[in-house]
Amino acid sequence: MTQPPDAGSAGPPDHRPPQVPVGTAPAAPPRRLRAFVVGLVLAAVLAVLLFVGLGSTSPSSGTAGGGVVPIGTMAPDFTLPAVAGGAPVHLAAVGRSRHHPVILNFFASWCVPCQQETPLLASTAATEQAKGSVLQFVGVDVGEQVSAALPFITKAGITYPVGQDADIQVAGALYGLNGEPQTFFIDESGVVVGHAAGPLKKAQLVGWVHRLTGGH
Repeated sequence: MTQPPDAGSAGPPDHRPPQVPVGTAPAAPPRRLRAFVVGLVLAAVLAVLLFVGLGSTSPSSGTAGGGVVPIGTMAPDFTLPAVAGGAPVHLAAVGRSRHHPVILNFFASWCVPCQQETPLLASTAATEQAKGSVLQFVGVDVGEQVSAALPFITKAGITYPVGQDADIQVAGALYGLNGEPQTFFIDESGVVVGHAAGPLKKAQLVGWVHRLTGGH
């Protein structure tokens, strides 16, 4: 007759999984794992920021989607129909092709600061022309039809060439502008040496005229 095992003898091994007390939270992940996950998240964020930053960098040419044409770069060339009719307004033909410095002004007839500034530009240009100066003035009327632009330039006394940028391709896409008036100062080789956003004061304009003409 088989005898029951003694109470003190070892029984068969217990293969049941350890029991977790009810209500006990699972153990937290190791510190190394958490640090690794945090590092991955930070790396992903930095990669996105870098991509966005590179995608929004303004090109030096001032092309569409970029910033304002920077000082020290070539002024982008353009040809526009003349507001007053006649030959188209070609920037390079007026300026660097003839080794002439240029004051290039962007304006609109409805712009109040432009209304204050344009007569000053017109009178200064007339004075330079009467002196036989090499300095050339070029205007660009932005986003308007001839019916609005022509009376304005006539009233202001403008005699220099003014191009009609009705679709804002030159002011916006080529030069990167988003408001008027804006003026670029271009040397005889076609390089932008200065830029003014907002209406020019007389002393400021006179200073640029002297600089571009060598004081003559």
